[in-house]
Amino acid sequence: MDSFTKVPSESLPLPMDLLSPHVIGIPQLAFHDAVLLDVACALAVHAIYRRYEPDTSLPFVQIILLIATPSLPAAVFLRHFETSRGLAVLTAFALFYVTLIASIVFYRLSPWHPLAKYPGPLLAKISKAWASYHTAKGKLHLDLKKLHEKYGRYVRIGPNELSVADASVISSALSDGMPKGPMWKARTSPSTAPTLIAIRSSQEHARRRKRWNRAFNSSAVKGYEQVVQKRALQLVSELEKRSVKNGNQSVNLAEWISFFATDFMGDMAFGGGFELMRDGGDKEGVWTVLESGMRTAAIVHHVPWIMPLLRKLPFVSRDLLRFRRFGIGRAEARKVNGSLTRDLFYHLIDEDNVEKVAPTDSEIVSDGSLAIIAGSDTTSTTLSGLIYYLMSHPLDYRRLQNEIDYAFPPGEGDPFDTLKLSEMPFLNAVINEAMRLQPPVPTYLQRSPEAGTGGKWIGDSYISEGTAVIVPPYILFRDPAYFSPAPNNFWPDRWLPHDAVKRYPYQSDFEADALSNNYDGEIVTNSSAFIPFSYGPANCAGRALALTEMRMVVALLMQKFELQFAPGYDPNDWEEHLEDFFVLCNGPLLVTLTPRM
Repeated sequence: MDSFTKVPSESLPLPMDLLSPHVIGIPQLAFHDAVLLDVACALAVHAIYRRYEPDTSLPFVQIILLIATPSLPAAVFLRHFETSRGLAVLTAFALFYVTLIASIVFYRLSPWHPLAKYPGPLLAKISKAWASYHTAKGKLHLDLKKLHEKYGRYVRIGPNELSVADASVISSALSDGMPKGPMWKARTSPSTAPTLIAIRSSQEHARRRKRWNRAFNSSAVKGYEQVVQKRALQLVSELEKRSVKNGNQSVNLAEWISFFATDFMGDMAFGGGFELMRDGGDKEGVWTVLESGMRTAAIVHHVPWIMPLLRKLPFVSRDLLRFRRFGIGRAEARKVNGSLTRDLFYHLIDEDNVEKVAPTDSEIVSDGSLAIIAGSDTTSTTLSGLIYYLMSHPLDYRRLQNEIDYAFPPGEGDPFDTLKLSEMPFLNAVINEAMRLQPPVPTYLQRSPEAGTGGKWIGDSYISEGTAVIVPPYILFRDPAYFSPAPNNFWPDRWLPHDAVKRYPYQSDFEADALSNNYDGEIVTNSSAFIPFSYGPANCAGRALALTEMRMVVALLMQKFELQFAPGYDPNDWEEHLEDFFVLCNGPLLVTLTPRM
């Protein structure tokens, strides 16, 4: 006796029937109501994204918003496409995404958007892909300059981002209440501590910054001078091997200055680890990985929600892990060996036990790695540019060399007296002018109102929370309203005291003819617009060390060598090869080195 009733097999639901709205209980709606439901779902998702940026580090949330949400109207569409369920799903999802994209575009171009009144390229208002594209070319600094020349001091360069080239708002845009902007989200990882410059919380930044302030106060920097001297003398020694005296007509000076800066910052950050000058290159390949990573990060930081996805790609994660392991290895070795000197690492690991809470190993590795990247790339690019501009302007080259020879007569010792170097007017004028024409970070000093504040006034403009602002030094530094005459020319005299004799500013490049004419016209040098080391609580902590380093290296090179462009090298290539990948990157600088003594 069988108590079960046999059901005909043809009446059992097939697997595909499980998608049927009859099975899952979706109510019957007219086709136009199904369309309205789909549109409403898309608009609701847009409303959520307007308030909360996409966060791919939380994939479950994105799955709900972008897949589960359109699945609801897709189930309703199944009632109207009984014979073609695939077409029903495709139609519902297509309508959802088209509506979502159209809603986003319409809102970003509408007069109701908070940045509607600001001019800018149409594509930039719609998507940050515009900025990523121009960054990928490496010429964002030039493209932004053209935009400001066309539109004025305020330019909308993203759906929620402004570029402000106005010196009067520097103090409000880069000060308290305006911490790092959303681009820095792409430069952090949930598995490691952020570097100092990537911290977006003002309170956390202030806590971590204390170690750096101790590491770069005047007495600490004084203690680093011997390390600078040792590495600078090593640079001269290696260059002498490659000079005319030893039969060489050409050396890539920019490359060797980069080797020097990296070796020096390796000493400072981890007590050693790089020996690029000794090896004549990056034999371990660590620096090559770093440079590649900087370019990728500069492109991706415009759309930070993509970075968690990129980290899942094997070749990206492999390179990130490689440098991370290098930093961990150096930090562990240094902690085991202890400190022989009170260098930067001494302060980063708080060997003085000043901190109430000891820094974590992750913070130590992140900050040590930051010191190498930030301290080497920026300094080497400025030094290389400075040498290029001097060789391009023979009169200025000779003026600086004469000043150095007068202060430090050849044969009477190396030019390492930091007090005397800091008081040399033309040397410091040349350094300022090189940083003016080639700011280490040319465009993306990005800030955003503190979370929870609602927004902040920047000059006469109210910047609402969620809006980013950049203050681009490259544009400010070449603005004739702030630097004239000849804002695009190398003219160090603009930095000399008011009563100093100044050469005519329009010296032809690579010529020294007719330069006896002095200039006595009006000069505008707006020091408040000059922020090569950024501004405010997040400015460059290592400013004093960077200036000491540059003064010593320039004085030593000018004392020891005669520098000329190498045969066949076109000096016009220098500025053509400058690229903006957050930090300014340069091409080769081929020179002939002739020892002076």
